[in-house]
Amino acid sequence: APQDVAPPAPQDQGTYPYQGQDQAPPPPMGPNQSQYSALAPEQLHKLVAPIALYPDSLVAQILGASEYPTQVVEANRMVQANPDLKGRDLAAQADQQDWDPSVKALVEFPTVLANLDRDLSWTSELGQAYQNQQDDVMQAIQYMRHKAYDAGNLRSTPQERVYEQGPDVDIQPANPDVVYVPTYNPAYVYGYPVGLWPGRSEERRVG
Repeated sequence: APQDVAPPAPQDQGTYPYQGQDQAPPPPMGPNQSQYSALAPEQLHKLVAPIALYPDSLVAQILGASEYPTQVVEANRMVQANPDLKGRDLAAQADQQDWDPSVKALVEFPTVLANLDRDLSWTSELGQAYQNQQDDVMQAIQYMRHKAYDAGNLRSTPQERVYEQGPDVDIQPANPDVVYVPTYNPAYVYGYPVGLWPGRSEERRVG
């Protein structure tokens, strides 16, 4: 599959809150906090399909940022308003904002950020699922990676390395200084038809 080049991901890793208590609703960690109904595995598979084949570090940043959809919108507007800013200059501009570190990291992946903004309902639901079902979300990502691998659509390339680590499939950049955003169609890459998640504007190629 063709590959789109993205700038290297910042090394500053944010911490992403996870509320695991079952007896009470979690405290408001993000702007999309509300009464939550747990998603079944099949729903989670469809929810994570658009990002499951991204490199591990980028998946972590997307999951963290999805908990702050309002900040995602603000960050995308900043990127669009400053088309001449690239790389370190763009990161420096983002650092001046009062955003979660995961949102700041995504400004160096403008296409990914734009997708999260465009499909904001999906982004918000992803964030809610990650807040409330973190382990289930990570298991869903691994399930979809195995599906793509078994279908012959997830292999190491000159841009990224795919490793089977026990039950997990890890995806790492071949060059740690350059993170590639893979382009794939989530409707077909997994070897079975993955339906469109309600709230996604259309089934389009991601990356």
